[in-house]
Amino acid sequence: MSMRKSLHKGHGWLGIIFMIPFLLICLTGSILVFKKEIDSLLLPEVATLAPSDAPRLPYDTLKDRVNEQLPDYEIGSWEIFPAGHDEADRVFVIKEGTDIWHKVHLNPYTGELQSQPTEPSHYLTDWLVELHYTLLLNDIEWLEFSFATEHLGLLIGLTLGLFLLFMGVSGLIMYRRFWARFFTLRWNQRMLVVFSDLHKMAGTFASPVLLVLGITGVYYNGLIFYEEWTEHGGGQEHHIMTERLYSDEVNIDTLVADSRERIDGFKPTYLLFPFEPELPFTVFGRAPTANPLLSNYGSVSNYDAFTGDYLSTYNLNEQGVGMKTLDAFRRLHFGTWGGLAVKIWYSFVGVLPLLLAITGTYIWWQRRNKRARRR
Repeated sequence: MSMRKSLHKGHGWLGIIFMIPFLLICLTGSILVFKKEIDSLLLPEVATLAPSDAPRLPYDTLKDRVNEQLPDYEIGSWEIFPAGHDEADRVFVIKEGTDIWHKVHLNPYTGELQSQPTEPSHYLTDWLVELHYTLLLNDIEWLEFSFATEHLGLLIGLTLGLFLLFMGVSGLIMYRRFWARFFTLRWNQRMLVVFSDLHKMAGTFASPVLLVLGITGVYYNGLIFYEEWTEHGGGQEHHIMTERLYSDEVNIDTLVADSRERIDGFKPTYLLFPFEPELPFTVFGRAPTANPLLSNYGSVSNYDAFTGDYLSTYNLNEQGVGMKTLDAFRRLHFGTWGGLAVKIWYSFVGVLPLLLAITGTYIWWQRRNKRARRR
């Protein structure tokens, strides 16, 4: 009883304290489940391609076309899609003399850019992604007096993920027999009872997805912060792009073809160019699998930046349950593992915290007033 009372108190107070940022993250996530569809609707001439039976141009030709059209930028990474796909390739470039990344959309059938370089939060959905992960609190000039404050948004996102885990687990502990009265909604009772039933019903329905989002969100925010800390926590600056960090003689088509040979049935999806000294070319992709939870980026092959020589391969199918579980976090977090039905489910659950916030605040306020009257 003492533990349940403490959980009640912590559940209520933390819900009040984190309500606004938590709602922002949930509501933006609910929208971003349909990022591809929104981009296609709002940016049809930028993000999508006209139907075409033509083959994709060779990767090396496309690379040269990008470099010709953007002489003041260097390619950092490149998201590729198979022939016949309706999305334009997304190429991420770094402006020379800076460490700032930009995004362009590339038509892989003509080699023409469908957009000019834009910073990551330029388009509406990209701005929502930035709001979702950092609440727009990273890299604020007046906060840049320590590593932690420069990455304040990531830390808040990590904290909110932990908060979500606590709220889900504590709610299920307090309402241990949730299955017995899951469909009970006493409309004919006083408002406190109705709101209590709504709160329990919505929380129980949403808890599986919210717990998954909490776990995966904590993992990704923690991983990004850890990588930034290990690479730049001692004050090390990000690499300023002043020159091309790979040889133009390296043929990208040869690397992609070799990656297919290293893993039978391998489908390349993402090319990572050397954007810092001593980094290799990396071809990401999906190894054949019947598991819908495994991502399109789980297997990789690495190549020397100046000779193109093969270095190593990581085949996700050869890894254990732990690595496959971590890879599955991507699809689990974004809701891309089960088609439109799962997207709708995730989006609906993303709106439910608004109902939880309203009913939870009302319950907390009424109980607070009741205690005050007793005193």
